[in-house]
Amino acid sequence: MALDKFRRRVVGDLPGDFADLERWERRIQRDMLLGLAMGVFAGALATLGAGRAPAQLFAATDTYLYLGVVILAGRLSLGSGWALVNCTLTAFGMLISRIVCAAVFGGESPLDGGVADSLNLLLFLMVLSGVLASLTRLRGMWGDAAAGGLAVLFLIDVVDGHLDRMNGAVLPTWEWAASMSFVLGLVCALCLRPTLLCRLRAAGIALALAALYTLAVAS
Repeated sequence: MALDKFRRRVVGDLPGDFADLERWERRIQRDMLLGLAMGVFAGALATLGAGRAPAQLFAATDTYLYLGVVILAGRLSLGSGWALVNCTLTAFGMLISRIVCAAVFGGESPLDGGVADSLNLLLFLMVLSGVLASLTRLRGMWGDAAAGGLAVLFLIDVVDGHLDRMNGAVLPTWEWAASMSFVLGLVCALCLRPTLLCRLRAAGIALALAALYTLAVAS
């Protein structure tokens, strides 16, 4: 009984009749097309603006634009299973769009040697972010944990950049990227949950996980 209740909370209630089933299918199709379209648009926008936007603006929006779009696609999805599908479509829409734009207009392709090394990790993080965004709609501690886990993905990026600078790495636009990452982490923890108590729990989970990560990588 408890397992069935949890499944319904995560996946969503099944449609009750044929009319509900038709509306369910239309929404699933719409979400899939919307996710793919958002991915294509975000990939094209990032590629075309890479050589034209100021370095500070590009550092603050490049990767985080992708993650924000995938989080939106996951949040709008009908259950975590469909969030996985929609976010995968969104991520690959971005990838294909960047490849096409790089081939047509010039620029760095995601499949170039220097960029392809981190491409798999970025795709994994994008899909994971979308699924966690979908799970933030759950009530209780599960939703708080999902929001905290989503926030900590951004906070970890801030920690990694700070530790790299302490080790002598030169990151001229790190402040801009770190500021954007910190703001998005706060948004995930505080704006994706319905009540003040849930937001405080999500923020506490995110800060605790970020502290544990910092201690693990610094030791």
